[in-house]
Amino acid sequence: MKILFKYISLIALFFAISACDSELDIQPEQSLSPEVTFSNEAGAQAALLGAYSAAQSLDAFGGLAIAINDYMADNVRFVGSFPTLQELNNYVTIASNGSIQTMWAAHYFTILAANAVIDNIPAVVDPGFTDAERKQLIGEAKFIRALTYFQMVNLWGQPYQVSNGNTPGVPLLLTAGALVGDIVKPARNTVAEVYAQVEKDLTEALPDVLNNFSAADQTRGRATKGAVNALLSRVSLYKGDWAKASQYADAILTGNSLYALASDFTFYDANTSEDIFSIQMTATDNSRTGSGGLGGYFLPAARGGRGDAPMSASIIAAYGTGDKRFTSLSFTGVDATTVSSTFSNKYKDGATNADNAPILRVTEMVLNKAEALVKSTNSVNAEAITLVNRLRTRAGLAPFEAAQFADAAALLTAILNERRLELAFEGHRRMDLLRNGLPLRTAGAGVGISGPGDPKVILPIPTREIDLGAALPQNAGY
Repeated sequence: MKILFKYISLIALFFAISACDSELDIQPEQSLSPEVTFSNEAGAQAALLGAYSAAQSLDAFGGLAIAINDYMADNVRFVGSFPTLQELNNYVTIASNGSIQTMWAAHYFTILAANAVIDNIPAVVDPGFTDAERKQLIGEAKFIRALTYFQMVNLWGQPYQVSNGNTPGVPLLLTAGALVGDIVKPARNTVAEVYAQVEKDLTEALPDVLNNFSAADQTRGRATKGAVNALLSRVSLYKGDWAKASQYADAILTGNSLYALASDFTFYDANTSEDIFSIQMTATDNSRTGSGGLGGYFLPAARGGRGDAPMSASIIAAYGTGDKRFTSLSFTGVDATTVSSTFSNKYKDGATNADNAPILRVTEMVLNKAEALVKSTNSVNAEAITLVNRLRTRAGLAPFEAAQFADAAALLTAILNERRLELAFEGHRRMDLLRNGLPLRTAGAGVGISGPGDPKVILPIPTREIDLGAALPQNAGY
């Protein structure tokens, strides 16, 4: 059974986002003090689970932030009626977009909840609370902070490849000061600085977190060594550090009995060895139902969703004949405009949004290493082909042969296509295109303004945050 973070945590009681006007508007009203919460080991454990609970928010990792990476790219034919989402799909977003303001707050709420754990656990007085246990909880909190900052910098900042990261990212808040009444109005750190902090948190966490927990949902839903290594692989790939991307992927792929490539596509929402880290969700974990979770976005009304996001003609055409990733992971339904359409079958529950959000899994590590090998050797790399063929065999397709590819660029194109087909609707497509210098779309809304470095391919800093007087220069085009 999936772990229920929300209802066993104290942090939901002692940190609340208020409606008053202060930058990163977090206040402790209607809350327990940190002194009470961190008075013993049980309180510290509950506070950590509260940080995981914050990550479950439909505006953090439970829905919108993942979905827009497909809305803004070429995997979805968006037909929804919500104006804020139409803006994102059509590249006409304005800085006062309410969905973006809510996402910004949800991400910082998660970060500040993690900060509280990192700040306060060292001072907890409890004779039974060992140094190893303290380090483990702090390591898990650093993973949560790193994961959240990495998602933020990829939404609100240009890819690292633009000016080698020397473009505006997001503010780094590394203490819980704002949660005890401080007014915090930070400046924007650069993309490179945010990446550096993410890597620092993860490398510090790696020796201290556990390999696994006693229950499958905890092993797949909490920060383990596997989760930290997998996120380091992704960060390194996005940054362009091919050696580290491959090295960290190998920590999952080589000699690790906890993880294995699934034999078919029934693993979604099941906490199997294919999963490295997923945001664990249940029907009672969500702040609302039927309106914003992954199922809500990607399923039609007959399955409890809104029918906003059927599969695009582009991605349907990209699947080869007999590709099991299409035949077993899609179905026909009626979209929001009552048109018969093809939908992804990765998420089952649009009514209560109880599907786990798949954040890190073994398939991505296979693709990370394959891409890194091609880019590092600039060749039709035989090992990369062998890796990708594991995925093609599972999908029921003929394996690649080196003779098919004229050069490294042709093989890289094929690997990126496999990445698209394997990881569709899991929050990867937008950044996979941008970090490889490719337009988000080649047809439809946004053509001509949809490449890396262009306006509107990243989100605006919410108007409210700038109006409050913080040193937050707006992204170009807003």
